[in-house]
Amino acid sequence: MSIKCLYLFKELNEISLLLNTLDQMNWKIEKEYLKDRVISYHKTDLFTKLKNEFLLKKLSIWPLKDEEVITWMDTLSLISRVMLKLFRAGIQTNKISLIMEYPIVFGNHMRTDYLLVYDRLIVVLEFGMFNQDEKRSEERYTKKLQESNSYRQILDNLLKPGVDVVNYVMIYRPEYYKTKNIYLSENIEYNNLEIEKLVKFITHLINIQDTSTPLYQLEYLESIL
Repeated sequence: MSIKCLYLFKELNEISLLLNTLDQMNWKIEKEYLKDRVISYHKTDLFTKLKNEFLLKKLSIWPLKDEEVITWMDTLSLISRVMLKLFRAGIQTNKISLIMEYPIVFGNHMRTDYLLVYDRLIVVLEFGMFNQDEKRSEERYTKKLQESNSYRQILDNLLKPGVDVVNYVMIYRPEYYKTKNIYLSENIEYNNLEIEKLVKFITHLINIQDTSTPLYQLEYLESIL
């Protein structure tokens, strides 16, 4: 059986091809409006590949907006940083599967940004970028959190007991102002802190999974003698 989604990455090397392409493009999360970024990047190989893959798999009944493809490229760059930090933290990232743009079964055509799957754990991971003021950021977070909660509840209702389904929303900021050719250091620092929070969240949940295994419990019994 297969899972209907844009991509299913069962190992890090499977996602590395896309990430290498982003690196070759020197991809940056830019401050410019999405519609302007589409004009700049719609002819690139990666943009075309992602868009064609989505259309080929018929993942939505709604027309795909080119702006969405740009956000996929942004979030892929963020996911790569998250996975690298998890690896450096000692997490067995080879046991993590990433499901990108997953249309939820019985979800009224709703799609999750990512599902991070580890053993009996599923993290519903949603991203949102804000490019305006703090009030808009709060509104964006609230909207994404409501969506994320809905996705988690649907999955939790459909899956067998024993699978832990949790959700997380990360709001990120643009890191580069292309028009002025300047890096936005304050936003970069903000994103790094948010990534660190997400890594700690995932690490905590994975540690809970690992310490719940029968083998770990038996080893623990030996340690208390």
